[in-house]
Amino acid sequence: MALAYIVLVHRNPEQVARLVDRLSSPEDIVYVHVDRKSDLASFRAAFAKLPRPPVLLHRRVSVYWGGYSHVKATMLGIRTALRSERRFSHLVLLTGQDYPIRSTAEIQRFFASAEGRSYISWSAGVGREVDDSERPGNALWMWSGEMWPLMWWHVSLGHRWWHLQPRLRRRIPNGLTPYQGLAYWAITPEAAAYCLRTMRRRPTLRWFFTFVFIPDENLFQMLLLASPLRDTLVNEDLRFLNWDGYHPHTLRMDDLDSMRASAKLFARKFDIDVDAAVLDELDRT
Repeated sequence: MALAYIVLVHRNPEQVARLVDRLSSPEDIVYVHVDRKSDLASFRAAFAKLPRPPVLLHRRVSVYWGGYSHVKATMLGIRTALRSERRFSHLVLLTGQDYPIRSTAEIQRFFASAEGRSYISWSAGVGREVDDSERPGNALWMWSGEMWPLMWWHVSLGHRWWHLQPRLRRRIPNGLTPYQGLAYWAITPEAAAYCLRTMRRRPTLRWFFTFVFIPDENLFQMLLLASPLRDTLVNEDLRFLNWDGYHPHTLRMDDLDSMRASAKLFARKFDIDVDAAVLDELDRT
């Protein structure tokens, strides 16, 4: 069965076109959300050169790191994929700076053997600060368990943030438990539809997560782990990352052996202005 790739992008159209070309196959479909702040024409021009251009999402939102806008863009991608006449085994969320580290055939075989299972990382908290050196390759998601990103009021205006300790106590919504994980996943259409349906039926959830700091690292984990689909979840995000504080560092040729030695399917993040040769090597995979 086919895969639906949902790719969130904001820069470097040529690199995104290269990613789309690598992901595209006669079976799979790539959906691209271009940040509303970005020039859509430059992406259209880059995609026009491809033998199989992606499906561009008609609706676009302005995406800011750490804000609920990332969730909104993701939900637009989910909704578009689920409305397709095609049937998908999984919806795979990526960014324009991700890239496969396995061949298309290997990725398709993996998901063909994973019917009914969703891959999403989570942690309930380890009760201490987690050093970057403890997360090489992102083999296992580790979260300190600090609750301030969930329980304070986080208000943004564009790229500016205010983190406000509440006088009125914020509460975790009924039925949910705090979890954190990577914002990117590969989930079944049933899991994706459950998240859409739950957010629509419980508008207080949107109110809560709108004021969470980096809610895309909590929302899908908390919804799905409280759902009837919990037993279909695999605590694995399938992404190779090395961390530099809040952000993954840009991968280079020096990281190639570690990527290939991992059990991951994808890696992030890459930048052709920093090191394009590593993508050339991965294309030989």
